[in-house]
Amino acid sequence: MNKAFCKEPEQSGRPLCPRCGAEGQVVTGATLEAHVSAGDAETLAEPVAWCDTESCPVAYFDSLERSIDVGRASGIHWPKDPAGVLCACHGLTCEDVDADLAEGEPQRVRGIVRRAGEPGAECALRSADGRSCVARVQRVYVRRLSGGR
Repeated sequence: MNKAFCKEPEQSGRPLCPRCGAEGQVVTGATLEAHVSAGDAETLAEPVAWCDTESCPVAYFDSLERSIDVGRASGIHWPKDPAGVLCACHGLTCEDVDADLAEGEPQRVRGIVRRAGEPGAECALRSADGRSCVARVQRVYVRRLSGGR
């Protein structure tokens, strides 16, 4: 068939979630395998991306619009799972952040930020989005400090 009549996929950089249309965060195969079954991981083609939209039920997806929903993944963190941990490596939760705020000293938050930067930290692998937990922890701390949830 003549190429003039074929629609080429648009290459905008990062893949778009087939459910909500948000740009995805590309994850490694190791991150994907740490959070979904081998059978589910095989249903997606590289590059695989994480949907960061809080209200979207999609966890992972590919550029062919195939996806794995949050309910089929494990170890999903806040905000996708409101009851989930903030840091999968060290188990920091929103309740820990609230305790720091109540005590007037962010000891737990500072400890996580320090440990996440140490050699050997596996935050990027254990975190479902393939990124360190530091930005997520700081976001929750600042949000709750200003009275938000």
